[in-house]
Amino acid sequence: MSDFFFGAATSAHQIEGNNRHSDWWEFEDRVLSKKGIHSGRAANHWELFEEDIALAAQLGHNCYRFSIEWAKIEPKEGQIDYDVIEHYKKVFECLKRNKITPIVTLWHFTLPLWLAKRGGFLNKKNLQIFVDYAKFITAELSEYLEYIITINEPVVYAYQSYLTGTWPPQKTKFRLYKKIIKNLAKMHNKTYHVLKSRNPELKISVAKNNQVFEAVRKNNFFDNMLVAYFHNDWNHRFLDMTKHNLDFIGINYYFYRAVQFKKALAKDFYQYPYPTCRTTDMQWEVYPKGIYLTVTDIWKRYKLPIIITENGVADSKDKLRQSMIKETLEWLFKARDEGVDIHGYIHWSLLDNFEWDSGFEPEFGLIKVDYKNYARSIRPSAIMYKKLIEEYQQKIDEES
Repeated sequence: MSDFFFGAATSAHQIEGNNRHSDWWEFEDRVLSKKGIHSGRAANHWELFEEDIALAAQLGHNCYRFSIEWAKIEPKEGQIDYDVIEHYKKVFECLKRNKITPIVTLWHFTLPLWLAKRGGFLNKKNLQIFVDYAKFITAELSEYLEYIITINEPVVYAYQSYLTGTWPPQKTKFRLYKKIIKNLAKMHNKTYHVLKSRNPELKISVAKNNQVFEAVRKNNFFDNMLVAYFHNDWNHRFLDMTKHNLDFIGINYYFYRAVQFKKALAKDFYQYPYPTCRTTDMQWEVYPKGIYLTVTDIWKRYKLPIIITENGVADSKDKLRQSMIKETLEWLFKARDEGVDIHGYIHWSLLDNFEWDSGFEPEFGLIKVDYKNYARSIRPSAIMYKKLIEEYQQKIDEES
């Protein structure tokens, strides 16, 4: 892992559109449409991928993290749509022409509806189905693959789908939350062994959402106990279960959480504004130093290379994004200068997209999307990011 990656990320359901055979499409029809939320054609990336990849290259990106959609590849159990696979091959060829390294996510939240109806990954019998799918699709795309993310944000998925009930299948049981995390860890480990046995050169990880936790009352025993619990349960438990089957650690960093001891420990974080008082359009705290705290913690504990696989802000006016990217990279490279083995920073997101149960209102993109005609326009923050890429790449080249 000698190259340093600078790029941006997306996921298939959020930008491609028409993911009709997925559990999320069904959830949108049944639940979210009542709130006027439906992904529809999303950002129409399915048709406009060449334009989007060309824009990424224009912005100086040397990698692109994206997912391939299982529900499109296998719309019915055992029924493979080879036209979809050919489409993804065209995406890979386009990336190759633009000298952009693909980092491919095999599963980014959405399930084929047929698998969801059989219990998804809560049903242990279905774990092998994913392993077999991963084996099949990586064989089909073998000539293009080097970096693979098996699972995106397993703990976020477990939390939203099996604890809060916000996402499908809308369960709200703590025991199910714990069970699905264990199942996903087993699934990753099995997938890792199968894929590495076929191609030892693959570099495989997960994209793990880690957060910074801080006690509201600095000297309160119970607040500090709660911080320790969240830090271990949210940040480390899944990685501890998979650490021997990771070639690097993908980190998605968004959240600063100040927590206070209250009764409903399992379901709620108790937030407390960080002194900068900067919040995104989704009211998430902006805390760039947190990426330094996160990667130094991960490096100390696991001693594995780290790639930031997501980091960004919902910022429709593009006011926060520039300072956030600049400060985040300063903190990230401070950690790198202190010996943390950092191999990349991938911004979320390349494009404005469908932000799950929040619909299209949150705008995370370096590139703005006009959903009336799908026109793309480069935001000022994307230009600034390009300049920072050039500056940091020069520094990296000088070091080597």
